[in-house]
Amino acid sequence: MDKPDYDVLNVLALKKMADAPTIAAVIAASPADVEKRLESLAGAGLVVVAGGSALPTNEAEPALAATAAEVYAPVRADPEVEALDGRFETTNTQFLTAMSSWQQVDVGGRKVTNDHGDAEYDEKVITRIERLVGRLEGLVAALAAHDARFSTYSTRFEAALAGIDSGDHDLVSSPMRDSVHTIWFEFHEDLLRTLGRERTE
Repeated sequence: MDKPDYDVLNVLALKKMADAPTIAAVIAASPADVEKRLESLAGAGLVVVAGGSALPTNEAEPALAATAAEVYAPVRADPEVEALDGRFETTNTQFLTAMSSWQQVDVGGRKVTNDHGDAEYDEKVITRIERLVGRLEGLVAALAAHDARFSTYSTRFEAALAGIDSGDHDLVSSPMRDSVHTIWFEFHEDLLRTLGRERTE
């Protein structure tokens, strides 16, 4: 498939299900263009469109992998990306720990759901999360040097963190929002596909 079709299908695969405006916002394209590409992808058997939303078919992942291997060969050969990716795994582990701290607290040696009643505790976790997001800047920039679409991750992280700083704490981890956790998860999956690697955890 061509690169614009890849970009649309890639976002759809990351989100599992999405409409044209949602995909368009992620790749900085027009919803009308995304709709046309979804129709084309549906004709190729890679997408199913129903009720205004689209879902990837079982053929989508192999097609994405094949295209990524061709399109991102220079990225996979870039020593800077390789070095930064090596450090990402450590940062990712720390991020997962921080998210666990956001969702649960230790009470008498037992993990219980965080009711977010302790504002000081929550602020400390948010500070950790912000610092970890900051550590992605080098890797995102190195990837964006090869493909400008990666820069949208920085924009999305900035928007989520700004919302959190304004008091919208759903933007920390809500799966229904473009939260830090949602963006991080999508970035990790995108990175693995781009580099042709499998998830280790």
